[in-house]
Amino acid sequence: MKKLIFTLVALCILTASYAQILNPVTFNYSVVKKGNDLYEVHVKAMIEPKWHIYSVKNPDGGAQATEIKINDGKIVGAVKENGKLKTAFEKEFNVNQKYFESSVDFVQLVKLKPGNKKITGTINYMVCNDRQCLPPKEVEFKIKM
Repeated sequence: MKKLIFTLVALCILTASYAQILNPVTFNYSVVKKGNDLYEVHVKAMIEPKWHIYSVKNPDGGAQATEIKINDGKIVGAVKENGKLKTAFEKEFNVNQKYFESSVDFVQLVKLKPGNKKITGTINYMVCNDRQCLPPKEVEFKIKM
């Protein structure tokens, strides 16, 4: 009986150690100075094959739209998206979803206070593939200048 329990416990531990947490998106952050205390914040998403991330303009009723929040300075205009935008009707949500595969660069213009040497914020996003969607995720970032 002890051998059976030991074998089952060892099998559970071994199985758990091989389980992977899915994280199909990685981000790179950068800043480009555009003028007097005016900066472009770039949040570039690299997406693994067969996965996609949703646009900041994904319609209500669909998957969670990507949202970029900047904690420092004043936001100037809307977030721009540099990437190949795709649109597809999804029966599960009954809307035309807007998303990116492979990569997308989210760009937000920010006016900082003089002397500010960093920009912090968060990106809230959701990713899906043809079989599943992962729960929405929030990632904090800090860019030193």
